[in-house]
Amino acid sequence: MKDNSIFRAVREGRAALGTQLKEFASRGVPWIIEASGFDYCAIDHEHGAFDLETIADLAGWFQATDVSAIVRIHKSSTHLIPAILDQGIMGIQVSEVDSVEEARAIVAEAKFPPIGHRGISGQGMHTGYRSYGGRHATEYAPWANANIIVCVSIESLEGLENVEAIAAVEGIDMIAYGHSDLSARLGVHLQLEHPTFKAAVRRIAEACKAHGKLARGSAETEAQIEEYWRLGCKVLNLPGNDVSTYLDGLKARARRAHARLKSIGVPVP
Repeated sequence: MKDNSIFRAVREGRAALGTQLKEFASRGVPWIIEASGFDYCAIDHEHGAFDLETIADLAGWFQATDVSAIVRIHKSSTHLIPAILDQGIMGIQVSEVDSVEEARAIVAEAKFPPIGHRGISGQGMHTGYRSYGGRHATEYAPWANANIIVCVSIESLEGLENVEAIAAVEGIDMIAYGHSDLSARLGVHLQLEHPTFKAAVRRIAEACKAHGKLARGSAETEAQIEEYWRLGCKVLNLPGNDVSTYLDGLKARARRAHARLKSIGVPVP
């Protein structure tokens, strides 16, 4: 199994850049993402339509690249974590985490003893189809605990109030935030330059720094890429997902074609 590319980028002093999949799950997508220069990809189970079999296929295809795949789920789907990780997924991101108790429950499902109580399953994609047998606890489990990222996402006022305590939970590796939901709860929906929202992002980043955890910033503008890096967000989720990227590209091509046709007198929409 390959080491997590998010941790690798951070060790090398780089920002770990991420994108998201919500719609497309063909075998070529991981290679396209790798060729584009990304370090990781979040597969959206919470808002996307990916079932476990599709996630397993994507996990296998991502394993053939240097891009690590993580899966985003809602906290109501925490019971799916072991099955998702057994497919070879390199991290789990859980949305709308509000309390220390919820964070600990997520860690318990995602980490092997002595940190959590993830169940043992051998000869799967997660082990490279090798059976560790009695060596599981001494060889595979320590590697998995160190390389499988457990990320919680702060999306409510309660979660923000508890972020320092959540960051202190053993087994939490990274903290993200849902920029749309969190800004809405703060009363400034999608006003990402608003001082209230910026203060929330700063508080999350500072909590991560204080407890030695990774902070993941959602950089929705190019200026925020630099701003959030300076705040301490070593992991940066870039704007949009596969749907918006494809849509923006098609719209741009159609606009150029319509402009050229209009210039020679051809009617356009």
